[in-house]
Amino acid sequence: MKRIIAILILLPFLISGCLNRNDVRYNQKDDKSYNVLCLFVYDSIFRNYRIYENTLSRSLAENGINADIRNVYSSGHLDLAQSDALEASLKRLNDDKWVPDVVCCIDDRTLSLYLEGKYSNWLPPVDSIPLVAAGLRCPDWNLIRNSTNIAVCTDLLNVQRNIELAVRMAHYTAVPGQHMYSNVVVIELDTTDYDKRIRERLRAELNRPPYVNNMDYHVKDLSLEQLAEKYKDSIFINVFSNASPELNDYRSDGDYHKHRVKILNSLTMTPFLTLKRDIDNEQVLSKTLKPQFSAVRDGFGDGSRRALCGYFASYETVARDQASYVARILHGEPAGSLPIKEHEANYYMSWRAMELLDMKYDDFSSDFVIVSAPWRVQHPLLSVLFMALVVLLFLGLLFLGLYILFRKRDAQLQNALDEIDNERIMLDMALQNADCIVISSPDDLIELEPMLHPDDSDVFAELLATIAAGKTVSTKDFRLTRDGGESYRWWQFRPNLNITTTDEHRLENLELLSGIVIDINDTVVYNEYMTEAALVAEEITNKETFLMNISHEIRTPLNAILGFAQLLSTDDGMIQGEEREQIIKLIRDNSNLLGEMIEDILQFSRFESGRVDVNPVETEIAPLMQRIYDEWVGKKPANLNFVFEHGRDHVFSIIDPDRIQAVLGQYIKNAFKFTDKGTVWLGWHYNISEEKVRLFVDDTGCGIESRRLKKVFNIFWKDDMFKTGVGLGLTIAKMITEKMDGEVGVESKPGIGSCFHSTFKAYIK
Repeated sequence: MKRIIAILILLPFLISGCLNRNDVRYNQKDDKSYNVLCLFVYDSIFRNYRIYENTLSRSLAENGINADIRNVYSSGHLDLAQSDALEASLKRLNDDKWVPDVVCCIDDRTLSLYLEGKYSNWLPPVDSIPLVAAGLRCPDWNLIRNSTNIAVCTDLLNVQRNIELAVRMAHYTAVPGQHMYSNVVVIELDTTDYDKRIRERLRAELNRPPYVNNMDYHVKDLSLEQLAEKYKDSIFINVFSNASPELNDYRSDGDYHKHRVKILNSLTMTPFLTLKRDIDNEQVLSKTLKPQFSAVRDGFGDGSRRALCGYFASYETVARDQASYVARILHGEPAGSLPIKEHEANYYMSWRAMELLDMKYDDFSSDFVIVSAPWRVQHPLLSVLFMALVVLLFLGLLFLGLYILFRKRDAQLQNALDEIDNERIMLDMALQNADCIVISSPDDLIELEPMLHPDDSDVFAELLATIAAGKTVSTKDFRLTRDGGESYRWWQFRPNLNITTTDEHRLENLELLSGIVIDINDTVVYNEYMTEAALVAEEITNKETFLMNISHEIRTPLNAILGFAQLLSTDDGMIQGEEREQIIKLIRDNSNLLGEMIEDILQFSRFESGRVDVNPVETEIAPLMQRIYDEWVGKKPANLNFVFEHGRDHVFSIIDPDRIQAVLGQYIKNAFKFTDKGTVWLGWHYNISEEKVRLFVDDTGCGIESRRLKKVFNIFWKDDMFKTGVGLGLTIAKMITEKMDGEVGVESKPGIGSCFHSTFKAYIK
């Protein structure tokens, strides 16, 4: 199994290695490193240069040359010597003191500029450095012959083959709905020196049948249909200039631009052949809508889909031939002694353009070298086999993973079953030693009924009815006797049910009833004991707290009364007038405070003992609140404002008005006590949707922290232990409010204030 998996994993890589293996022969490398300079006509982003650079580097290594290759790019403009990119690159070489051992030119234009001395500011003259020029299509032989230090590789324009190819393949580029005049071929050429050399080559190749060379515009004012019909047995070549439209027509009226526009508009119906790559050619290609034809390698197969096919030498061929000549020169052969070599040309077609035109790979693979075609397209059978192997590998890995997973799950399941068996054994041992009864059927449960305590018969009957109804059953507690009724203990039934759905509530309908009845008497007795102990402890704590608060709070005013009374009783007549009145006032205030404390204690005691009654009657809120305000407005401290906030009139509630006065009085008294300055509001709000009235007292006092708000109505609770009072006022207010089916509440924020309120059911009358 492991061998099969290993073979499946390695097989795709073995196939891939076989497909990509190249029969490369490496010559013995020199130990010396050489400097190789490559001059390019376009800028560095030109995609096809990557192919050339990689092939050149690899080919030099194959020929035994250890090379430091530097690339210098121009901008692609007509005046290449003035390119900022070129000047910056060459200056960088000078700054690095890098001197080439050989120079490579990859285009006619860079060769001409170098031979004309346009690079003399940065590079030595050609006679001092060997030069290898490759990919030349229309070379300037006069310049080349002036030097004996040049090796030349050419890719001369084969205009006839490319024109015949364009005529043969033109119908594939036809725009749907338009006629294609395939025997009318359009070429764009301007008047640069390079364009002039191309024009000379056109005249040499096309001035004979079956070609009609219209470079001199002797054929005028004929439509495409007329041209195609008149020259149906010929190939009509129409050459025009995009940059200099005045050269396109020799008519006396001088309407050159109209003729240029006419030619541009006709490009969707005629094949267009590229003999050079420059800005003007790119502009013309953008008007053609569909891929066209190219006699040059520049820009072919770069992903732009501008060119469909052409006959020329590829960048790989140019790089290999140039690397071969560079190696021969660096190994000692003079550059001028090497023969002129013509690159091997071939028919090339762009896969990206084929995709655009929906052309099939197999239809053209025997006649063309198809560029950039994916491996799956070039080798469909191997691609299918490879995908099948990948799928098989994936399935094999998947099955292996599932096999390992299932084996692991089986082991885990077996371990779990072993643990369950162990737990079952331990449980059986525990049940044998525990005081419990196992229930495995309804009959086992019914057999407990004779041992049931009479007072728990209803609980047991309810349990049986619930189980028979198929409802969820929780634990049930009841008392059983096991000594004939002399003593009873508490037991708990803990069920485990699995029942079928039925309309009849009968115990016999249960498929399976199981559970245990366990003795919980000790737990029940202990819980009862702890509950009783907790109540006793709480009662003792409350009493101790009560006595401590009472003794402390009563002692303070009582000491003040006794002290000032003793002072007055021992007075020898020295305390008179205002001072005496102030002492008497203090005695009176502390007596009143002591009376209020005693009254709170007595009232709380009466509430605790249930000896306080309330007498709810229909009461109008507005007059009641006005009376409470009138009662307390004269008692407010001088430093406070006491504001009456009038709510809605004609609001009635069933309440005891005297008790309400006591509740709101407690709220007001607290607001006065805990507000040093500011305002206290008394008022009410009626909520018509809830039919409730809210009686409130709001203040701008010190406020209460949110974590302490839930304690404010607790007995003996005080937010400030240094304030007077025993902490019963709010507790009494809560008791009174709830006695009348009301609710108390408080909202407060430290430093902002508090609002205490009581809410009752109310109505509009």
